[in-house]
Amino acid sequence: MKNTLMIDMDTERKDVIRLSKPESLANEVDDSETARLMVLNDLTTVCNALGTLIHLADTNGYLDNKKACNMCIEFLNDNFLNVELNKESSDSNDLEPKADDGNTTTEGTQGNL
Repeated sequence: MKNTLMIDMDTERKDVIRLSKPESLANEVDDSETARLMVLNDLTTVCNALGTLIHLADTNGYLDNKKACNMCIEFLNDNFLNVELNKESSDSNDLEPKADDGNTTTEGTQGNL
């Protein structure tokens, strides 16, 4: 698989994160199925890149891979999963966020998603 995805972050902009693709790739999107597949490929690319960064940080002693993985998981939970859980719990008092059961692993950060 070949893919190009550019990520631009600027905390001084209104839209802090910008994702873009080369014009030649962006022009290939001509229907919703092609767009869906492109987004899935982009997610795979980002996950693999994240795994590579975590491995690099651990290998060079910058940050332990468990700590880095947990930091990323916590960010995703706080910004996506817990937001949905909180929304659902306001609709139904029976739903509560699940507690960490300690089964989260950090192995397998390399390779395809």
